[in-house]
Amino acid sequence: MSEEKKKDDIKTQEEDIKIYEETVSIDRSRQKSRKIFVFYIIGLFCVALVLILVSYVMQAHANQQLEDLGTQLTQQTDAAKGAKAKADQLQETMDTIQKQLDESKEENAALQSTVEEQEKAIAALEQLWQLEQAYRTGDDSAARELVEKMDQAYTRAALTDENKQPLTGESAKEYADICSALDSEE
Repeated sequence: MSEEKKKDDIKTQEEDIKIYEETVSIDRSRQKSRKIFVFYIIGLFCVALVLILVSYVMQAHANQQLEDLGTQLTQQTDAAKGAKAKADQLQETMDTIQKQLDESKEENAALQSTVEEQEKAIAALEQLWQLEQAYRTGDDSAARELVEKMDQAYTRAALTDENKQPLTGESAKEYADICSALDSEE
């Protein structure tokens, strides 16, 4: 029995050694797994850190571009405000000039009307002068012709009214007197 016991002990020892070797082998494979797992975790952490850094750099770049665009927008807005102010100023100038032009046109029309009235008065006075000459010289037919011509051009009522153009005051009175004298001679 002693040999058998020895053999059993040896077998038990061998089994223990096998169990120990298996345990050591399992521990080694666990340690390898742990090492691989630790490297994997470290790798993931590095990748995450790189992604965070890249994200930070991209965000900083985007912020810089946004700031540049904001500056450009501000400059363009300022330029647009300046252009609008200039356009408003030009519009005011144009309105003022248009108003002055309209006033000038009105003044021109009034002056033109006055000139036309003066031309009519001058023509009527010239005809009245010719009428007086013909009447004083006794050329009644020429005087009647002039009266007829003046009545057609201006109407007798307008010529004899002392307050209306083309003949006013003494001129209208003189025309009325000559007309009365010629009418009474007929």
